[in-house]
Amino acid sequence: MRRRGRGQSTGGRWTGGLAMGLLGMVLAGLVAEGAARLAFPRWKEFNAERVQTTVDVAGHGPVAVGRAGFDGWVAQSNGDFRAHVRINAAGWRDNEPAEAADGRLWALGESFAFGWGVETEESFGAIAARALGMPFYNVASPMADLIGGQALLARMPSTVHPRAVVLGLSVETDLRDYEHPPEIATTPPHTATTRLKNAAKQSALCTLVAQVIVRVNGSNDAPVAVAPRTVDDNRIAAILESSLAKIGQIRAMVPAEAPFVVLVIPARDELRNDNAEYRALRLGLTERLKMQGIAVADPFEALAAAGEGKVYFRHDGRWSAQGHRLAGEAVAQALTPTSP
Repeated sequence: MRRRGRGQSTGGRWTGGLAMGLLGMVLAGLVAEGAARLAFPRWKEFNAERVQTTVDVAGHGPVAVGRAGFDGWVAQSNGDFRAHVRINAAGWRDNEPAEAADGRLWALGESFAFGWGVETEESFGAIAARALGMPFYNVASPMADLIGGQALLARMPSTVHPRAVVLGLSVETDLRDYEHPPEIATTPPHTATTRLKNAAKQSALCTLVAQVIVRVNGSNDAPVAVAPRTVDDNRIAAILESSLAKIGQIRAMVPAEAPFVVLVIPARDELRNDNAEYRALRLGLTERLKMQGIAVADPFEALAAAGEGKVYFRHDGRWSAQGHRLAGEAVAQALTPTSP
């Protein structure tokens, strides 16, 4: 009996020691987290997800929009940009309510149209509106494709109508065969890895460590160049046909009297490496849009002349303020003959 008592005593001391050790680790982590928040007060700026939320649009399904009432800064992990983002109560990146959008130039589309990484007044839509003497309204979402663009338009109040619309269309991310989407392997939403990643986004200490890592080893460097591939004419034709059908549906949602222009956003790898597939998509899209009587703004030549390093952020796939300026000028030029 005495031996068992001594064993229980030893086991109890071991268990108690382990508990104290774990408690010490937790307390040390909390202290480190608190210190990181004091030393690195901007840590939340690097979590882009806090800017957005998802809503269901009747007849269109879910679409990502701005988080209502958000007012803060968004920064790139390598320091490429730090931009102020303000989201109104309707989920748009605009200071005024959706009802104020009546009679304005609307910028529709994804992250380029949203102006990710630049101030609102630096985005191509705002630049084009100023050049044309029009007021501006941002009707874009960082995550929207052409299907999302339809949903975004459907969210606008039926009592407001645009004076003109520019659709920002990325050759790299928006052009695809929408009728035959690729099969994408899905990851269970509540795995331990997912929970850990989500928890890390809420930690100043984890964010600080990640910032140090990417700046030291360059792991968040500019996009890797895509190896040239043989252009598949049949695949290009299918992508263009499907994408053009979606663009036509978007055009049909805009009042017929409102000028409509598609801003073709070239793939970065076409500027960098003259990627043949992206070039075929861009030129094919431009040609077919013009054949359908839809105005096109293609800033490729102006962007190429300025140089990739000046019109794109170094570590991010979006345009810098200079890239937006050149694109906005191209939009204004395309809209000038048709603007009321």
